[in-house]
Amino acid sequence: MTPSKTRCPVPEEQRPETEYKVLKKSFSFSWASSNSSDFFKTLFIILLNIYTISIIIFLSSYKVEFNSYVMFFQVPIFANTIFTLIILRVYLGWNYVYDRLLSATVTYEESGWYDGQIWVKTNDTLTQDRLIGTYQLLPILKRLQLTIRICSVATFTIICMWNFIIK
Repeated sequence: MTPSKTRCPVPEEQRPETEYKVLKKSFSFSWASSNSSDFFKTLFIILLNIYTISIIIFLSSYKVEFNSYVMFFQVPIFANTIFTLIILRVYLGWNYVYDRLLSATVTYEESGWYDGQIWVKTNDTLTQDRLIGTYQLLPILKRLQLTIRICSVATFTIICMWNFIIK
């Protein structure tokens, strides 16, 4: 064990490096840290499942022959919105850990919510955490940001097309 770890008063599960490792192993967040081909495969699978569920919901909610044009626009809007919210949740989880890794201090709780403490990181710990944040998490965050932007633009485009065609 390194000397900086022995002097760290932060409980092991609240340390930013440990939070990063836990997030990287968790089922709902780990796919975002995979290589590009696995990342896009997972995105496609998630989007396909959301579209399938959306179609089932809308088919059971409407008479298809009467409102087919409405369903043609509402399914993509609904599915893209849900998909964007899922990606946003993953982004916020990774961003929280990224902020804690890059911060010079660590806020932690020793035994409960009422006794919060702040620990100033040592230079070694700060350097190590910033390297992890910069080279491991920043590419993940940029890829998730781009995905959120693309989904938001696609949803906005579909909404604009729907408003143009309905009027």
